[in-house]
Amino acid sequence: MPFRPRAFFRKDFPMQREQVPGAGSASGRLEAVDAMRGTVMLLVFLSHFADAYLYPLGGEAAHLRERMNLLTMMATPGFMVISGLMLGLLHARSRDFGPLRTRLQRRGLFLLTAGHLLIVPTCRFWANEPLYLLRILPVTDTLGLALLLGPWVVTRLNGRARAALGLGLFALSWTVSLFWWPESAVARTLKEAFFGQRELSVLLSSFPVVPWLGVYLVGSMFGEWLGTWGRADVKGVGRRFEFVGLGIATFGGGLMVIHIAVHHLWHGAGLNTLMALTSQAQKYPPGPAYVALYGGTVLALMGLLMRAEQAGYLSRYLKAASVIGRHSLLAFVLQFYVYYVGLYLLRLHYTSLWPLLFVLTAVLQWCALYAWDLRGRAREASARLPAGVPVSGAR
Repeated sequence: MPFRPRAFFRKDFPMQREQVPGAGSASGRLEAVDAMRGTVMLLVFLSHFADAYLYPLGGEAAHLRERMNLLTMMATPGFMVISGLMLGLLHARSRDFGPLRTRLQRRGLFLLTAGHLLIVPTCRFWANEPLYLLRILPVTDTLGLALLLGPWVVTRLNGRARAALGLGLFALSWTVSLFWWPESAVARTLKEAFFGQRELSVLLSSFPVVPWLGVYLVGSMFGEWLGTWGRADVKGVGRRFEFVGLGIATFGGGLMVIHIAVHHLWHGAGLNTLMALTSQAQKYPPGPAYVALYGGTVLALMGLLMRAEQAGYLSRYLKAASVIGRHSLLAFVLQFYVYYVGLYLLRLHYTSLWPLLFVLTAVLQWCALYAWDLRGRAREASARLPAGVPVSGAR
């Protein structure tokens, strides 16, 4: 089936067109979920803004960028958890999952092909290495594989089984990463791409498939919660997200306490392994403390947004952020060109007003996404008109 790129930049994971309790739009989408994904994308914007503007300046600016990582590192776990959640939600609410499965898998193929070719060349400014185009595995490649496999898994395993499988994959990945040390370049490449390695020897950047697929599958269980319990009690499921998210984040915080204790008290064998497993900064490959702390925080925040939507609070923010969330794929590709190409090539001098510069870039991207959103809404409205009724402006 031929690709239609425009289709992939429309509302990323449309829900069934039915009005459900707590839906924030006529299409039946949960605005809080879109808004949370939009919030995560804003963190991606901030992270890549810091990479392109602050890091090349060096000195205090580079240190500022490193401190900002404490906030922006939430982006990848959040994006993978919410993407998995959308899979579980779509499956739970769909009367006929077949067409949706095909669409999700086509999107996965798009990310692995055209998406890869659009994103990787923009990394040239920091990947000043030979054959850099072949040595970068962006998170969209990992998500693409998850979109190919996830729809198959979700039709065969229930939510708890998928979560158990996801945790098992995560544990397996770390076991392989810690104990398998191949010598050949091919085997090392496979290890870095699928399981991850703290010090890469072949790839320049890697979001390993197996641990992130595990996170994605765990996220699909939360989508099943939202798709089943959320129908009757959106407030209740929002509170459940808050409590479970806080519990997971607390577990991650507990691992951080162990990390601090190990750093000061342990000097024996296995020190580096314990430090990696308990560090909230262990992103490549993703460590347990990192995923639990940031992934749990995202779930808790989404529960808060769901309750805010029900109570009528934060309506302006929810609407604005949901524009980005509905078009997160387009937003993700666009921000690479804004930051890793445009902003980097400008080579701007440091200014203490850099937050205003970031806000300006974010607003410009939001305006582009809003225009795309209006275009999509107009196309949907015209498609719903009965035959013989002229579209507005037609003659």
